[in-house]
Amino acid sequence: MTTNRSVLVAGAALSFATVGALLGACASDESANLEPENTEVVVPANDAGAGEAGDAEPVPCTADDCEYFPEACGADVLCPGGLFDAADPTKGMDWRTRIQVIRGRSATDVWLAGTVGASAHFDGTSWTPSDLGTTESQRVLWLPGGSEIVFGSLDRLYSRGLDVDAGGGDAGVSAGGWAVHPSQRAPTGYGRDVTGAWAAPGSDSLWLATATDLWRLRLTGSTFEARPGIPGSVCSAIPCRRMRSIHGASAGTLWAVGEVGAAVRITGADGDTPEASPSNTMTWTGLSGVWAASDAEAWAVGGSGTIIHNTGAQLAWDVVTDVPTNENLNAVWGTSPTDVWVVGNAGVVLHFDGTSWSRVKIAGLGVRRPDLYTVWSSGPGNVWIGGQGVVLALGGKS
Repeated sequence: MTTNRSVLVAGAALSFATVGALLGACASDESANLEPENTEVVVPANDAGAGEAGDAEPVPCTADDCEYFPEACGADVLCPGGLFDAADPTKGMDWRTRIQVIRGRSATDVWLAGTVGASAHFDGTSWTPSDLGTTESQRVLWLPGGSEIVFGSLDRLYSRGLDVDAGGGDAGVSAGGWAVHPSQRAPTGYGRDVTGAWAAPGSDSLWLATATDLWRLRLTGSTFEARPGIPGSVCSAIPCRRMRSIHGASAGTLWAVGEVGAAVRITGADGDTPEASPSNTMTWTGLSGVWAASDAEAWAVGGSGTIIHNTGAQLAWDVVTDVPTNENLNAVWGTSPTDVWVVGNAGVVLHFDGTSWSRVKIAGLGVRRPDLYTVWSSGPGNVWIGGQGVVLALGGKS
């Protein structure tokens, strides 16, 4: 792996307020570096009834592209893993359905969600669709304890496994067993337009990123409670506005990344007074995904093949210079510092083995090159990837 620390955008001598001012001054130029606005991490307003059809049209194979898209599936090749028919868009889920988030508790308990109310569960053998009772796009998936919660906006949350009976019996529960929760309020002074979310496995507390700040949603029984996080007054100086992705290796320490290369490390995230510290990502490029290997190590990805790595440095990340693609990268996940996965546009999947990044082959797609938006892994050799009209796994199953 080749890294580069040669250019320091905001040196150690600059104050946090100065760094924030510099970022604000460059906001007018960010559109040239940010990935398209249909990436996984930007949660739109409620769009009930919208199919949100994406670009599923095939494109010709090029000489430098065909080797990554073989016809035959194999154990070490990513292949279609269910829900969609690889050859016929009229069978299974429509190819225009975008899988936007995949998360799980184990290799035999995995959930996904996407556009037009798409939701499904993998039990270790096969995927089974789960009817949410809505056509709203879902982009946040939270798995607290033995329940499941999905939503696309705070206007409506959908849950399974919570005791929501308030004397109304099964009224309002979908065929898939999902109940609807009313609009959730943000804490006083905090924003509610969600752009990213994360919860520790089994946690009853979900961190939310908005355009102005970061705050928390706590689940107590079947009741949701808004809790303060990092207020806008702090985020205007650090900055932690417009974060697009949040992740932590523990409940107490989180990393968040977002537009114009912004990144912060949150400590005390499971306490009453969490604190955020800025870090220099060495780039102005928009960052769309982050994965924490530990409290002191994180990977982040973004536009134009950007991959950066933090190994505990307070002020600077390493920029990876030998990334084998220039496509926009949308999400990152790993199981250890030697097993990291990244997905992006045009069917790009990358893997890091602790030494170098390599391109991963995808079989069975014909001439399709779907954009990929989400990745989750329960352990080495077990990975699920979702995107535009496709769910992928090693050997077609994980």
